Amino acid sequence: MTPLMVMADSKGQLFEHPELLMVGALGSEAVAPESEELSPLPEGSRFFTIPESLPVGGDAEIDELTTIDNVDWGDGPETPQAACTFPSPGWMRTLLPFAERQEGAAPLPLWAYTALGYDPEGDQFVCAAVQVDDCPRWQPEEYDDRNLPERLKEAKGKFPKNRMIPHLEHCATESHCFAAKNFFSGRWEMGMPIAPLCNADCRGCISLQPDGLFPASHERIEFVPTPEELAEIAVPHLENAEKAVASFGQGCEGEPLLQAGIIERACRLIRERADRGTLHLNTNGSRPEWIERLATAGLESIRISTNSVIPERHRAYYRPETYEFSEVEDTVKAAVGAGLYTQLNYLVFPGVTDREAEVEALIDFCGRTGLHVLQMKNLCIDPALYLETLGDEEETGEAIGMLRLLEVLREEAPEVAIRYFNHPRDEWHLDPGASTSIQAGGPE
Repeated sequence: MTPLMVMADSKGQLFEHPELLMVGALGSEAVAPESEELSPLPEGSRFFTIPESLPVGGDAEIDELTTIDNVDWGDGPETPQAACTFPSPGWMRTLLPFAERQEGAAPLPLWAYTALGYDPEGDQFVCAAVQVDDCPRWQPEEYDDRNLPERLKEAKGKFPKNRMIPHLEHCATESHCFAAKNFFSGRWEMGMPIAPLCNADCRGCISLQPDGLFPASHERIEFVPTPEELAEIAVPHLENAEKAVASFGQGCEGEPLLQAGIIERACRLIRERADRGTLHLNTNGSRPEWIERLATAGLESIRISTNSVIPERHRAYYRPETYEFSEVEDTVKAAVGAGLYTQLNYLVFPGVTDREAEVEALIDFCGRTGLHVLQMKNLCIDPALYLETLGDEEETGEAIGMLRLLEVLREEAPEVAIRYFNHPRDEWHLDPGASTSIQAGGPE
């Protein structure tokens, strides 16, 4: 496969270049994609232009990069735009898009910008991504909103005084949150946001952007729900939904462990009334002292987020205010020790995550913590802003490539599953080397 460069006109229509080849990037370095790094564009992926950026392609004859600053598609000359894609959930990107950004270009919104090309032999778009988790429940085509108004009305009638309903309605209709839509549809994983405050100031936070460089993609919850409000909506979901999961910690909130007491009481109330389904927590891992108490209360699964297991790199992106990476690691260890199904929400970025020092640190981290799962989640941020935030790329060695990173993980940490999504209890047994303290195959 030798894909061609893709670019866009001023209206966002996509065109392949007749001669120039697709180019991607590892960090800031332009690279020619290997065929193994590419996949036919998955269903549900989205196309994006990159404003204030010119497309760059590879000229095979002279083995050089060529920037296209003027084209004529039949209506007169115009300046083209660089194009890229945001791959469907479950697909880990292997290369960033490479383009010539104009000096002073505004920071891009929070998406996982991924290199895009066109395969003339297959007559199809291709992207620099590979599938790391195949879970049809999270595919965009499963979220048909035509019946959503009826389901919203039903939930309002069933829970007329519960403040979670209008908040989740906003999440489902305005932010198009799949977890919120799942609640109203009575299926799969539902979200239970609880924390209006946070103890970190993440550069790419999707619920609060005080720097004003770009808008947050979600609106943060403005109240702390009571344990009773949470139990009221979680119990029927866990009791009746297929593959039921109720998750504390969503994109529309801060750090849920700041409300650990609420989580503890909610878990106890829920488990007094429902013994089915999975209780899960998504967190930044800032308060390890609460983990054993939450497990005792009924929490079964946890996902802890980080962009790096190198403390300085974590600090540069998360900008934590009341904790350090040592607390994050202690949270992972405490979760494993308490018998929780323990996952790392690993925010990956080609040209950074695959640097030699990052890879070595991750292997060591997996070994000393007993982590069960690595979720290889694409970090949604302007690539240039992220590289500027972290500083010198070369301090962490050479980039080995994202596919080689996956190979090394499977070789050096075979007991750690590589995934993308949260899964219910009855699917934990699919993981290689699952901890014997994890009782896989329990209630659905």
